[in-house]
Amino acid sequence: MAYDGELVKMENGRWARFQRCQVYRPGVADAGETMLLIAVELEERYQRLLDDAAGSLAQYRFQGVPVQVRLDPETQGITLQPEAAPSVPALH
Repeated sequence: MAYDGELVKMENGRWARFQRCQVYRPGVADAGETMLLIAVELEERYQRLLDDAAGSLAQYRFQGVPVQVRLDPETQGITLQPEAAPSVPALH
């Protein structure tokens, strides 16, 4: 199951980011709001950055270090950062 903003490498070798999109159904008054999660292929500059970072990401994960890749639209770059550890429920 994908999440909004997740980066994936598609079968064709290109990178995409999952994005939530709203779908409208014309002529259906009570259709409500329908949301789809679709993979949107990234621009060429991000393709190159992610290809370069993929080796580093694989090395971290091989060593058991969970790392996420984040797109930074302000700097038009990417950041590798440790994944948040899953929260452990409190025992009562």
